[in-house]
Amino acid sequence: MSLMVAEVYEALIEAGTSEQKAKAAAGAIPIAGELATKEDLRDLRDELRDELGERIEQVKHELGERIGKLERELGERIGKVEREMGERFGKLERDLAVLKFAYGPVILALLVKIAFFP
Repeated sequence: MSLMVAEVYEALIEAGTSEQKAKAAAGAIPIAGELATKEDLRDLRDELRDELGERIEQVKHELGERIGKLERELGERIGKVEREMGERFGKLERDLAVLKFAYGPVILALLVKIAFFP
């Protein structure tokens, strides 16, 4: 192809074109290594599509693993909080039972104090 560029340049010079215009015109001719055919572009598209598809599947797999791990960790944390809350509610219920039992004698003692010890 570079031979073609040189031939075009020489032909333009012989035809009476200035050297600067001949260089510009010859330089505008594409070089074969820079050209791509439709088939080349289709092959490149297919190759990129395959690579992209593989990468997408890999990312889906990685995200699935991460989501699974987060779901397990979240389940463990929720279970722990539920157990702690159950223990706290149990303690509150016991404390409330003690207070309910103690109200009667306390109120009775206050009434006795008020009635007999002014």
